[in-house]
Order: sequence, then structure tokens, then C-alpha cells
Amino acid sequence: MLKKENKALLLILATEVLVGSATGVQRAIASVATSGSLQGLPVLLPLVSFGVFKATFDLTAGYISHKKGRRTSLVIGTTAYLIGATLIFLAKPPLNFVIGNIFVGIGEGIVFATSAIAIGDILGVERSSLTFGYIESACYIGYAFGAYIGGWAWSTLGGTTALMIIVVSSALALGTAISSRETSTYLESDKKKFSAKPRPQAALKLIISNPSLVSPLIAAHVAKMADSIVWGVMPLFMLSRGLDVYYAGYAQSVLLIVWSATMPFWSSYSDRVGRRLISMLGLMFTAFMLIALPSTRSFPEILLIALGLGIGYAMFYPVLPAPISDMSPPSIRDISVGFYRFARDSGYATGAILASFLLQGAGGGYPSVFTNVGVLVAITAAFYSVFFRETRPTWPFFDLVVEHVETIKKILSLQKDIVKDIFEGRLGEAQRKTEEIKELERKADRIKREVAWRIWSGFLPISSRMDFEKLVEEIDKVAGAVIECNERLLWVKFVPELSELEPSIVEMVSETEGLAGKLIENIQMLRLSPAYAVNISREIDSGERKVDRLRSETLSKIRQLVDQGKIDVMSALNLMDAVNLIELSSDDFQDAADIIRIIAYKHAALPPEKVETL
Repeated sequence: MLKKENKALLLILATEVLVGSATGVQRAIASVATSGSLQGLPVLLPLVSFGVFKATFDLTAGYISHKKGRRTSLVIGTTAYLIGATLIFLAKPPLNFVIGNIFVGIGEGIVFATSAIAIGDILGVERSSLTFGYIESACYIGYAFGAYIGGWAWSTLGGTTALMIIVVSSALALGTAISSRETSTYLESDKKKFSAKPRPQAALKLIISNPSLVSPLIAAHVAKMADSIVWGVMPLFMLSRGLDVYYAGYAQSVLLIVWSATMPFWSSYSDRVGRRLISMLGLMFTAFMLIALPSTRSFPEILLIALGLGIGYAMFYPVLPAPISDMSPPSIRDISVGFYRFARDSGYATGAILASFLLQGAGGGYPSVFTNVGVLVAITAAFYSVFFRETRPTWPFFDLVVEHVETIKKILSLQKDIVKDIFEGRLGEAQRKTEEIKELERKADRIKREVAWRIWSGFLPISSRMDFEKLVEEIDKVAGAVIECNERLLWVKFVPELSELEPSIVEMVSETEGLAGKLIENIQMLRLSPAYAVNISREIDSGERKVDRLRSETLSKIRQLVDQGKIDVMSALNLMDAVNLIELSSDDFQDAADIIRIIAYKHAALPPEKVETL
């Protein structure tokens, strides 16, 4: 039996495939169907209407999903799409494509943006790029199938049959959407990791105020312009080379199949190794393919370029939105994703307008359109590589850093038992466990040396190397403080009256051990999402304040016992030193959390306090 979340995932993906199939038919036939009755500037007018309304309702979908839920949003989107498909089928050309694509754009914008939000709910921030890989793969599998069927139907069965396919596919999509499930409840686990809850309108400000997050918006918009031109101009280019509509649909389907089939691989890979390099290489490769397209002389060569474009698209398409998801608090992630899709999909319209102007004014005709847009994509890739800061960073020594903190946490766990043993008179057992702590300290030192070697033998920027070296050094201090604390406790002359100190000292050690656990989570979140790491750093601050409060209370009790003459001065001083050393360990964890903050800020994270005030 499938789990509930898997059923929900499959229904959403099925809705996407069906909507994508309906749009895919248009990728093969729309520009061909309108070229006979619309000349010059208006030839790509259906793409303009589609792009403008899809982009607008990408953003609207974020608010609908936020207020009404994911399932309701899907039903609204598929209903609008069915209205548009019906208009395309019933109205007279070329207005059927122009007016129908207004509703098709509205419907697809809502459906695809809602799908991104819903699947993100299920997969979580850990697999944010894979989320976009799934939804875009489903979308473009539908596009590929629709493009091939649309080109074949137009050539063999006539235009009416091709248009009927659009209506049937969109009607099935509405039925699937009605059967879908609400997914917003799956978001709760991410919300627990990020306590800051900014207002919905803060989503846009969060993105626009951060140059690193603006750069993927610009890159995505330009890339969508390029895809719009490939959609609208490539069939016309192929017709000018003596090929018919069937071959145009075939080339589009190859591009789309390769694109959709390889997206899950690149998106999953991006979740493991980072966003920047993969997406930048994809943009550059796409630019090269676009520039090379006009030089093709035969259908196999065009097919090879289409295949290359599919690979390039797949490398950046599901990865560019991932930073927006990485850096957005869960409570506003739906709106942030909607805004990203608005910025990206408005490229449909600007691309169609740009292509129309280029076709009007360029002496080279179709070839010059591809060359110019390829150069534009290459320039955008260069801009993106400069301004974007990695939101899923990876380091070759990362696992060793985590292992180092885990070793220190084991030391603190033993320390808690040692405190109990000393206060309850089991000195032999305390001595044995102290030796275990010393062995763990030697292990921590070995790990620290290995981390230092890996840090300074790699190719990381100097500042990043120094940050992690400081981090490991800071944590390593804890082991020394624990060993010295035990020595101080073993010098104490124990009397029955000291038993009242045991609970508070044990609690101090226990709280400090908890800080070690939080720091491990903090470091792991640093690689997952810098914004989440900053959020957890605040929890470590809170834990350190609790240890400091316990220290003050314990020192006060020790002074009272001295004043009452119940313990000697030397024992009191040793107890005070032991308590101060425990508190010093908690300070070390707080200092380590501050270093993690610095690393996170270098990857474009914002302080939770600032996020909350947006």
C-alpha cells in the first residue's frame, strides 16, 4: 500500500502531466497555426498572452495556496485551464489561441505554482531542489508527449483533432485535481525548525532585498525568454528549412523528453553538492546550443541541438528556484515560490516580444534570433556566477567536524555520570570514567588534526578555512574544561550537606550536553540551509543563558554553605571552579554558534530577528 504522502505526490504529478500535455500540443502547433493569419509582430501574440497571465497567476497561486489550501488552488487552476482549452477549440483562429491562452496561462500558472508548493510541503527543505526536479519533470514529460502527439495529429488527422486533445487532457486534469489531497499539514516539521514567522508580504521583500537571491530570478527570467523563443521560433525555423510540422513536433518532443528525464538527476545532485556550479554550467551550455542552432544543415543536426538544449535546461531549471526555497521561512515559502515563478514565467511574454522585434528588424531572420538570445543567456550566466552565493554549501571536512562535536557530546554525557558518582561517593567509578573521557579527548584531538589538514589542503577561500578552524578549536576547549572540572571535584572534601548541590550541577552538565546536540543540528543545518542554521543559533543562545542562570544559583548556594560553616573554604573554591568550568563550556558552544552565524551570513542568510520584522 502506498503511504498517504506518496498518493498525494502521485495525484499532483498526474495533474501536472495532464496539464503539461495540453500545453505541449501548443508547443508544436500554436505558432504554425497563427502564422498564416498573423504576420510580423503579432505572430507570437498567443505566447505573450500565455506568458503574461501565467506569470501573474504564478504569484497569485502563492496567496491562494496560503489562504485557501493547496487542493482548492489546484481545482481553481485546472478549471481555468479547461475554460481556456474550450475557447481554443470552439473559437475561430487566430483569436482562439490569443484569448484561450489567457485562461490557459491563468490555469497553468496556478496549477504549476501550487504543485511546486504542495510537493515542497511533502519533501521538505532537505530536498528542495528535488522538489522542483519532480514538478518540472512531470510538467515537461507532459509537454513532450503533447508536442509529439500535437505535431502528429496536426499533420495526419487535422487541426480539429489536435485541438480536441487539448480539451480532453485538461478535463482529465480537473478530475485528478478534484481527487487530490491537502498537503499543507506536511509543512509542520519544517516550521518546527524555523521559529521565525514573518508576515506573508515579507516574502517579496526577503527576496528583493538580497542580491544573491535576485540573481537566480534574473537568470530564470532570461532562461525562460530563451525557452519561449525556442517554443515559438524553432518550428518556424524548421519550416523555413523545408521540414513539416511533424518534424517540428518531433524536435520539440526530444528536447522536452531529455529535459524532463534528466531533471530529477540534476536536482537530486544539487541537493547533495550545491546549487551554483550546476546551474551556471547549464546556463552556459544552453547559450552555446542556441548560438550553434543556426549553423545546422539537416534534421539530425537540429535534433542533436534539441537534445543538447534539453540537457542544458535540465541542469539549471529545477536548481534556480531551490535557493528561494532554501532561504525562505516555511510560513512564507509558498508565496516566495509563487513570486519566483512569476519572475521566471514572465519571460514567456518578454521572450515572445523580443523574438517578434528581432524577426522584424534583424536582417538574418530566424538564425539571428537564436544567436542574439544565446549571447544574452551567456551574459546572464556570467552575472549570476558573480552575484549568487551558494545556499547549499558543501565542504570536504564537514562530516569530520560533526564527528568532532559528537565526540565532545559523548564526553559531556560521561561527565554527567561522573558528577553523580563523585557526589554519591563512587570515586573509583568516577576515576574510571575520567580515563574514558581522556581517551575521548585524544580521539577528538586526532579528528581536529585531520580536519585542519583537510581545511588547509583544499581550495576553499581563506576566510572559510579560518572560520571552520576557529569552530573546531572552540569546541575542542570543552574537553579540557571537563577534565579540569573533574580534577576540581575530586579535590572537594564531601560532606552530607553538599548533596543539595548535586541536582543543579548535574542539570548544568545536562544542559551543556543539550547545547552540544543543538550545535550538531546547527552544523548539519548549515549545509542544508544557512537560514535555518542562523535560526538554531538563537536556540543555543537561549540554552547558554539557562546554564548561566544555574551557575549563579549554584554559586549562591555554595556561598551560603561557607557562611554557615558547613564546608571548608578550599572545597568551596574547588566547587566554584568546577561550576565555572561547566559554564565556560556552554560559553564555548555559544561562541561556536556565533562562528556558524558568520558562515551562514556569508551564504546570504538573514538574522531571525530581521526576518521577523519584515
